[in-house]
Amino acid sequence: MRRDEQIRVNELLLQREELFLRIHAAETEVSRIFGGPFPFTLPDLPSARRGKRKASDARPASGQKSARSSSDSLRRLEDGESGYRVIYRQFSKTLVEDHHEFEALRTLLACQSSNLQVQSVETLTAGGKPGACLFSAPPTP
Repeated sequence: MRRDEQIRVNELLLQREELFLRIHAAETEVSRIFGGPFPFTLPDLPSARRGKRKASDARPASGQKSARSSSDSLRRLEDGESGYRVIYRQFSKTLVEDHHEFEALRTLLACQSSNLQVQSVETLTAGGKPGACLFSAPPTP
């Protein structure tokens, strides 16, 4: 890929990331207004379509982590759990949010980038206290 093409691709990826962050903020605000989860539907995104993969594409190269590794321990809420608490860094700020939808949480973990890093995910008990830790990022040097 030529240098100008790479720059353009990087610009478009940054624009995509910013739009996902705006969508996340809007969905969070709608859920806050409703006082609970809102049944959002996912649009048909080209990046979400699954195509046939070659057998050699099925596994990451040795020494590389799978792209799904951060969501491997993620699970749906069990009896007695009311939601998920997510701690993440967005740009230079550390934010804490409570989520109630499993799919929204999976999407958040999949959208991590240099500007958005999930630090931890834990369940919340019915009383709103922290429960099980489902994900904890390794400490950064």
